[in-house]
Amino acid sequence: MKNRGLLEKLMVAYAVFVIVILGLAVFLVYVSSRIGNVTADIYYLDQHKREITDNLVNELISLEETSKQYLLLQKESYKSLIGKREENITRAWEYLCLEGVCPNDEEMRAVRKGIQIWGGYLQRFHSRLSGPLADAQALEDVFRENSKDMDTMIKLARFVNGASLKALDRKIVFLKGLGDQIRVFTWWAVSIAATIGLIIPLLIYKSITDDLVTIRTGVKHIAQGDFSYKIPLYSNDELGLLAESFNSMSRRLKELDNMKSEFISIVSHELKTPLTSMREAANLLMEGVSGDLNEKQQRLIVIMAQGIERLIQMTSELLEMSKLESGMVPLQREFIDMNAMVSDFISEVQHFAENNGILLSAVYLPEERKVYLDRNKILRVLTNLAHNAIKYSGSGSEVELRLDTSDGHITVEIKDHGKGIPQEDIPLIFEKFYQSKATRGHSGIGLGLAISKSIVEAHGGKIYAKSSVGKGSVFSFTLPVHPRISAGRV
Repeated sequence: MKNRGLLEKLMVAYAVFVIVILGLAVFLVYVSSRIGNVTADIYYLDQHKREITDNLVNELISLEETSKQYLLLQKESYKSLIGKREENITRAWEYLCLEGVCPNDEEMRAVRKGIQIWGGYLQRFHSRLSGPLADAQALEDVFRENSKDMDTMIKLARFVNGASLKALDRKIVFLKGLGDQIRVFTWWAVSIAATIGLIIPLLIYKSITDDLVTIRTGVKHIAQGDFSYKIPLYSNDELGLLAESFNSMSRRLKELDNMKSEFISIVSHELKTPLTSMREAANLLMEGVSGDLNEKQQRLIVIMAQGIERLIQMTSELLEMSKLESGMVPLQREFIDMNAMVSDFISEVQHFAENNGILLSAVYLPEERKVYLDRNKILRVLTNLAHNAIKYSGSGSEVELRLDTSDGHITVEIKDHGKGIPQEDIPLIFEKFYQSKATRGHSGIGLGLAISKSIVEAHGGKIYAKSSVGKGSVFSFTLPVHPRISAGRV
């Protein structure tokens, strides 16, 4: 199953971000609508009702005083003022009776009671105005009845006024709560949006860099000649397509490499037999089997024999490399003491070193240490490394072979004091057919170190080199010590 592509990841990130923003927008629209409705109720209903009831109380108080003055003084100016106040009071009670103004049943009962008392007051007061009052006692009775009704209506009006104030308080508290909710929700939305804006790009960046690291690892394998490596990247984005292209390229390079190895193996095998025959023929001619040779003929035959020997060595290396790559060379392992094997090798190569004016020395392990290895193959590695060290060292210098042990491995070092290898060539010298700038022009086709690397890695070890131009080089390889041997149980 393929992973999400880069475009899909970006779309998911943007979708989440848009959902958060839309959610915030919907919430703000909803809250704004609620705020608008509550504000409208406060301004058009509760505040107006409070003002109406305040005016109603004032008008009732003023009407009572004006009525007393009129009944006592009988002035027409007071009568017209009474008419205006009555009109104002009537409109106030009618407003309070409108639907929705007093949503509370208790308020509505108070308003209806106030209207009822107001109607009785008007009927009684105007009936008294139509005729003269008999005496002072009758006037006192009228004042007392009017005062009682006025007190009751004022109390009812103040009750409605208090209810409107309580409604105002409740709605103001509600608005404050809405404000707190808006603040909290906005902070959460901003936090979520910021988190998405910061974390999602980081996750996408990490995903891209991880894919790039995977691709870079695959490219390194391909650059090192490991054409069997497949980049494990399965996605639908551009990086996934790039990985598929690299995998296709590596498969094709593997096919071409196999064809090349097979061709080299066939050619090397076919050349080895006639070259061997030519070498034997040259040896017979040198021995005079076909008759005596003059000096010039002998020199030509020597040159021919040397050329044939180099060709045989090249074809042998090519054939051996081909067999190592195909896994056709089994290791004939046995337990070998490293000190004894290196000592025998030093004895064998000592003559070659002396002929080149090189002092060859060795540093052995302090005690016997056996390793499970193929003696001939490891000797081949030692021969390749030692011959290179001797060949590229100046006459009169020293080549040192040192044995050491650590972390369950035995390390073999061969140190020379030759011209050294440039640092840019170090990672490439163990590749097939590669020759450093410092060694070009010498005999060989660049397979010795590649063969040595294959042999060491087949034993489970590693081979590496360090070098400084003008100071020399150190070639080292490690071999794992068998657990039973390192524990002393041979």
